[in-house]
Amino acid sequence: MNNPMVLVGAAMISVALLSGSVGAQGTTDKIEGTAKEVQGSVKETVGKATGDTKLEWSGTADKVAGAAQNTVGDLKNTAGDINGKVANLFTWVGNYVARIF
Repeated sequence: MNNPMVLVGAAMISVALLSGSVGAQGTTDKIEGTAKEVQGSVKETVGKATGDTKLEWSGTADKVAGAAQNTVGDLKNTAGDINGKVANLFTWVGNYVARIF
């Protein structure tokens, strides 16, 4: 298993698998976070309009939770972008090693 091509190939597959799943999960988090923020805004507005402070605060909490989930989605998408760049580097290294051997 000391063959450089085998090692580079295994590394490329691992990074490619990681980058795909992380990016998709980040997008899902952003969609869910945005939905939670919208829901929170509606609850907060209705709570203010009706004088229901419990509903208003519940809406505020939902907005904060949604914003946090959006941030997590951004971080996951960034991690996916970094993994994609690493995968490109491994591809380049693999091609370089293939030309040498």
